[in-house]
Amino acid sequence: MTRLVLIADLHFGREDLGVVAELLTAIKAARPDIVVVAGDFVQRARRSQFLPARAFLGEITGPVFAVPGNHDIPLFNIGARLLKPRAAFRRWIGEETEPRWRDAEVSLIGLDTTNRFSRQSGRVRPAQIERVCTDIRAAGERLPVIVAHHPFHQSPDVAKKLMPDAPKALAKWAGCGAHLILSGHVHLFHVEPFIARKKAGMTLQVHCGTSASTRLRGAANDFALLDVNGPEVAIRRMIHEPGASFTEASRYAFTRTASGWQLS
Repeated sequence: MTRLVLIADLHFGREDLGVVAELLTAIKAARPDIVVVAGDFVQRARRSQFLPARAFLGEITGPVFAVPGNHDIPLFNIGARLLKPRAAFRRWIGEETEPRWRDAEVSLIGLDTTNRFSRQSGRVRPAQIERVCTDIRAAGERLPVIVAHHPFHQSPDVAKKLMPDAPKALAKWAGCGAHLILSGHVHLFHVEPFIARKKAGMTLQVHCGTSASTRLRGAANDFALLDVNGPEVAIRRMIHEPGASFTEASRYAFTRTASGWQLS
């Protein structure tokens, strides 16, 4: 079995220090094989914000798998945004913005969806879509897990715009094999297999809310625990309650089959 912790939207610069401390305690207690961070480490891509974000990662024992979010590239420094948008992320968080990691159970596929020409919206390029499809097929018996900041599907009531080519990516990946997508950005926790669209059951997506920031959207700070055991995936939402630690709020179980995801 492989255990993943998914956190997102830490937004150092707008962090809740008490929640940060309790999040670290909860991660340590979970004893994950790897911690996945789906972007937005900081609020405004400043050194003063990346420093505590780096210190936070330094407190995590074991490997960390990280991709950038739209807040991790400069907003007001136009020169840096256009010419070296990911330089600060590479310096403080990780050299790779599209990392890969695998063990006997999972194959993690990092996807950089940041877009220097948009303040908020993400972007997935044709070359990225093809590369991810190749990685899904190459995963073999391992579960392909795509990690991106921006979601590839979201409910209609979410105000943030979906990436323009997200439906195209999902349609392509559906033909490459069943897979899991981990994302953040919308600050709302959500788990769903896309069974409403043709071949959509090949995709299971988990949105993590904001794990430690004060930028709440009417929901609690949270993170996800995922246990992958062969074709079985168990997902738990862990929420923070004021004056308490992170506790389990909901649980989901799915089975990966040749025809897609099924509720267990």
